[in-house]
Amino acid sequence: MYQIRMLQPLDFAGAVSISDEVFRNDTQMSMEQGFPYLFSPIYSHSYGAFEEERLVAHMGMLPSKLRLNSVRLPVFSLGSVCTSPVARGNGVGTELLHQVQRHADETGAVLMFISGGRSLYTRNRCYPFGQVSVYTVSRNDEAVTSNAALSESEQAHVRELTVLDCFAWHELVEQRQAAFDFSMWDLYGLEHAGAYASCVMMKPKLYVLERGGKIAAYAYALRPSAKQVDGVPRILEYGGAGPDIALLMQLLLNKKKFTQLQIYVPWQDQSLHDTLSAYPSQVQANDGTVFIPNIERLFQHLQSWWQEREALAAHIEVKQLDNGAVQLRYPDAELVQLEEQDVVKLLFSPDADGLLPTSWPSLEQLNFTVPLPYTVGLYYI
Repeated sequence: MYQIRMLQPLDFAGAVSISDEVFRNDTQMSMEQGFPYLFSPIYSHSYGAFEEERLVAHMGMLPSKLRLNSVRLPVFSLGSVCTSPVARGNGVGTELLHQVQRHADETGAVLMFISGGRSLYTRNRCYPFGQVSVYTVSRNDEAVTSNAALSESEQAHVRELTVLDCFAWHELVEQRQAAFDFSMWDLYGLEHAGAYASCVMMKPKLYVLERGGKIAAYAYALRPSAKQVDGVPRILEYGGAGPDIALLMQLLLNKKKFTQLQIYVPWQDQSLHDTLSAYPSQVQANDGTVFIPNIERLFQHLQSWWQEREALAAHIEVKQLDNGAVQLRYPDAELVQLEEQDVVKLLFSPDADGLLPTSWPSLEQLNFTVPLPYTVGLYYI
């Protein structure tokens, strides 16, 4: 019989141990170093399953705020989900997930992002979500030459982030339309930890584009290790105007002698999509899955964002039905009943046409789709 409860301060050593056993090899840093906030009794809301006070299953849970312009959404991220071999196959993972979902609901969270998509999640109301384009950018000598021909005051230069950039970097981060909301302290802590980089054994580095003594853009990049001979450097997070980010990439390709760079661009970053449109790309869902603790609460929180943009979506009324379906109502239009996964698609994917009847305004007219950051970035759980 297993006891499921929230971790207490003395339990975190066991959480680190079981996570390292499952997710790390001898050449990787401990999960405690890569995910310092997740394994902190100060910040974490993690749960575990215990057998006679021995931790046999773990789910790492961390709260944050997701920023949509001026609106803040209370959310959780779930990761480092693991079960000791002695406890597998008896449903403890499902029971633990249900407790974590209840906790998210009881705190008033509106979303929980899960860094995984296996059946444990998809059969328990966690769904794929969002849309990201992955561009593969090759060298464009013309862009580099054109920049070099400018006067010194107009020329842009790429370099690594330093401590002197702290305020300017934070201001660029805060300009993003959709992003996790962090203090300057958080950003430097996450940059130092390199959570996702430690999982894929790549080397993280944060580069900035400087022009006229001011930072115009930044990019959080992962470089393959010497053993990853076929690896392609990838940019997981960025900030600044689309053309400046593209120029940063070209200068970086030239300076580091990379053949290619990949960059992950959420659907809403239209300026960057336009700038990179000549390069090959692949469209995929955002990373992992998402769980909505209470659909009515989520819509209430989104009202401010829709109203801020004068979106017709602000007039939608929602009701969670006892059978798990979701009822949507719009003035003078047909009542709609959708499965929960269809509502997730409607909310977060720009290609969700066909889910609403013709008596409703179009998705474009509703201005319905909610932008989300790519969930693999500086902040990764």
